[in-house]
Amino acid sequence: MLQAAIDIGSNTVRLLIGEVAGGQVAVHSQALITTRLGNTRVGERLSAEGREKTIAALQVFQERLAAAGVSEPPQVAATSAVREAADGADFQQEVWQKLGWRLEILPGEAEAACSYCGAASVLAGLAGGPGEPVIIDVGGGSTELICRQADGRVAGRSVKVGAVRLFNGEVQPAELQDKLAALLAVLPGGRPQPGAYRFISVGGTITLVAALLAGVAEYRREAVSGRIVSREELAGLRAELQPLSPAQRLQKYPLLQGREDIIIAGLSIYLALADLLAASEFIASDAGLLDGLLLRGAKNERY
Repeated sequence: MLQAAIDIGSNTVRLLIGEVAGGQVAVHSQALITTRLGNTRVGERLSAEGREKTIAALQVFQERLAAAGVSEPPQVAATSAVREAADGADFQQEVWQKLGWRLEILPGEAEAACSYCGAASVLAGLAGGPGEPVIIDVGGGSTELICRQADGRVAGRSVKVGAVRLFNGEVQPAELQDKLAALLAVLPGGRPQPGAYRFISVGGTITLVAALLAGVAEYRREAVSGRIVSREELAGLRAELQPLSPAQRLQKYPLLQGREDIIIAGLSIYLALADLLAASEFIASDAGLLDGLLLRGAKNERY
């Protein structure tokens, strides 16, 4: 039976329609609409424009669900933009009134657990090698680091550093390293150990970069998941794009649509993480939060 999950993020609203089987999600279709809901600072009210665009995106997705024959209501989750807004509960009520959908505002710990579950579900199909998996999720409003602890439980750490926040100046480039350093507390021992981890990365920045490096004209999950993105490739792409205007970037790489302005911020966060974690490469995965939401729903669990 087809099911759906929707992620209302700081930069985009994403839809995944799929079927859960064997602990994985078989994808039927995906969609993404840029709404920039998180274009405000922590503790402020969501912008009227961002709310309007997000509701419109959800209405588009509602039509797609009907066309796909999805009979059950989708699992709709919001992350840092709504979680940290002064009027998050008001927006939650607006979603209910206009779409009849219950919006779950995910706490940071639940977001991390869902992302880990989703990414871990496809580890068997990703590049192998030694090292414990560590999930990295760089979003528009926050960055998470998630890994399994010595006692077997999954734990995550989140900081309010994301591509939109960095682009807007809420976080300054000189602050990146210090702010991201708080993520290290979740690693066993509290510090990176070269060669001890495999860094599985989810979220719009890394999957878009993987698609650009793969040279695909149209985004496809199978072209992205499992692709290794090296630190040198990240640095090279930033050096190539930084001198260009957003319009020039988009002209060169049409896949940047909706991220042509914030892509430098996203790349800068990854390069800072590479230094912080002593990581020479990241494994891109298109499976993450949305897959985790569907897997959680199939088990009738709450993280």
